[in-house]
Amino acid sequence: MIAWPLKSNRIRRGLANHTFGMVRTNADGTKRPHQGWDFEAADGTPCFAVADGEIAYIRNIGDYGQQIILRFTFDYDGDGDADTLYAFYAHLSRIDVAQGQRVTRGQQIGLTGSTGNAVSMKGPDKHLHFEVRSVPLPGKGLVNRYSHMILFKKCPLDAAEVAA
Repeated sequence: MIAWPLKSNRIRRGLANHTFGMVRTNADGTKRPHQGWDFEAADGTPCFAVADGEIAYIRNIGDYGQQIILRFTFDYDGDGDADTLYAFYAHLSRIDVAQGQRVTRGQQIGLTGSTGNAVSMKGPDKHLHFEVRSVPLPGKGLVNRYSHMILFKKCPLDAAEVAA
């Protein structure tokens, strides 16, 4: 079973360009990718493990700032075999877990913040950047990243999904 990463989960400003895929536009009109979902979250909002798993990486680098990468298994393709996936949490202000630590679904793992390229964001633009990956460190673009729909089955653009 999968849990939401926050108590209240809504895409930032309710806009599709804060979801996954070729949803952003360059100044010249060409499309560019966004690798995750940006969930509205004031600094200091608790983040939770979406599944039982192990903390694969803790990092503080580049545009993503403070990061947690959670390794977990989930049969996303329905073939009866659990697949290894990675949940990626970025722009955190505090990390409450250690690399290699086992965590349980719903366990608090950190707090949202304004690190990396989110440092200057204010008000409704503060967010948790969250990704679903097939490898822990995929590089730029959409390769080795999945649509969040494989976990959540719905995208909370209009109304927040509240964690149980």
